[in-house]
Amino acid sequence: MKKAFSISLSALLLVFVATSCQKNEREQLEHLRQEADRLSSRISDVKEPGEEVVVDDFFFTFDKEGYSVDAASNVTLHYRLQQPAEVEVTAADGWSVRVEPSGETEGDIVLTAPDPACTVVFVAKATAKNGRTAEAVLPVLVRYPYTEATRRHLDALAYYGFHDGIATLENYQKLAEAGITMITVEQVNDWRAQLRTAEQAGIKVVFFINWYARMYENDPANYKGLDEIVNEAKNYPALYAYQTQDEPSALEISNLNISKSHIEELDPDHPVYINLHSAEVSMAATMTVSYEQYIQYFIYYCGLEFLTFDEYPVYVDGVRDDWFKSLETVRDVTKDAGIPFWAFSLSCREESRAEPTVENLRLQGNINIAYGAQCIQYFVWMATTGTNYAPIMPDGTYTTAYDKCKEYNREMHNREFIFAGCDVWKVRHTGLESYKHGRVLAAEDIPDALSGLSIGGNALVSFVCNDGNEYMVICNKSWQEKLPVEIGFAKRVYLIDREGAFAEHHPGLETFMIDEGDMLVIKWK
Repeated sequence: MKKAFSISLSALLLVFVATSCQKNEREQLEHLRQEADRLSSRISDVKEPGEEVVVDDFFFTFDKEGYSVDAASNVTLHYRLQQPAEVEVTAADGWSVRVEPSGETEGDIVLTAPDPACTVVFVAKATAKNGRTAEAVLPVLVRYPYTEATRRHLDALAYYGFHDGIATLENYQKLAEAGITMITVEQVNDWRAQLRTAEQAGIKVVFFINWYARMYENDPANYKGLDEIVNEAKNYPALYAYQTQDEPSALEISNLNISKSHIEELDPDHPVYINLHSAEVSMAATMTVSYEQYIQYFIYYCGLEFLTFDEYPVYVDGVRDDWFKSLETVRDVTKDAGIPFWAFSLSCREESRAEPTVENLRLQGNINIAYGAQCIQYFVWMATTGTNYAPIMPDGTYTTAYDKCKEYNREMHNREFIFAGCDVWKVRHTGLESYKHGRVLAAEDIPDALSGLSIGGNALVSFVCNDGNEYMVICNKSWQEKLPVEIGFAKRVYLIDREGAFAEHHPGLETFMIDEGDMLVIKWK
């Protein structure tokens, strides 16, 4: 997937440049401009051989708003000519090109980048019926393209994956088919076999070694079991991280640091995973005066490489409001610390919480990634004590929850070019039920690309920047009702759907209905 480009036009020169170029990119762009100046001497309008070059109204014009970039890595330019002519474009450096006339004097030039993309110069040539020709030089600069070789990904983790009886290659492959990229494996399993099987399926493993970590913390001088399991596990390619604790209080930080530091000495290449409480837990459980302080303690005193916390907000009667308190705090603190965070989605039937549906999985996943979560963790993947419905049952039977998680993961991965590695620089809320734990959307929050915005209910509005591209994401905070939205577009924008496809929208007023738990993504830069 390519990132979209901004355009700078001169009379005879079209240059694609990224907004917010870095120093080396500016130097690269300057080199391109110099090359374009040199090549522009070739621009000609020839009537007879040897005749003086005259540039007149026969030359190309390009609509600076008439370009787009799609999910297939195609860059489309709209051209116009003052006379009927046949257009051909010379491809370069692995790029492919096709010309799609829509009439005798206009059409589209479609450029497809190689993988990875590179800086190139194209020459577009128009030949009229009387033999007159004209050429345009098209230097193209691509900044941080999302091709298959360069793109970043959001992860999806199956929490409580398989017991040994169903830890087959077929079931691991079905994880990958469902868009799952990671799984948890416990030391009580045949973890060696599971790590080998995970590698075959292309799945990464978070290895639960909680018991070994506790034993080492209790007797560091004499307990060697932690050394043995880490020194063996670290050699498996499927290993991603070690989990040493789930939902600790702040009083446990000192002990956790004993095992964490030792693991990092034995294996500096794999991080330690410590899963924290959510804001709904009492401060008595966290042993801090605030949820913010609780998170900060673990980030700064444990040196977390990423933060993970668990919360399952979807109930039969609606969405737990404390979820937004957790997300607001986690986003702010991890943003200040410069580390990513992971969040959970409920994928099983448990107590008074709602049974997983596509709509409430969308709600959980979309809200989490709109706050900047880089991994969605499904609790639980295999049904266990207290649950009687999950994607896979202990006997190996798959339920409809598997298909629902698969559907959401497909949608998430289709739009991960927006959220993977993104900067969520502002989050706002609308609706009467949205003010308790979130900042209210105000008129000054609306970007210049929009002339107006009316949201008819509870919504989360996230402002995302990724590699110089800017997006506004409107999430429906209900998984039971649709959300009406009226938007005035002040200029041309793109809407990005669940397939990751770009749809062009021109200035004017439009009305949308956002599906239950779904999001509306607007790209204007």
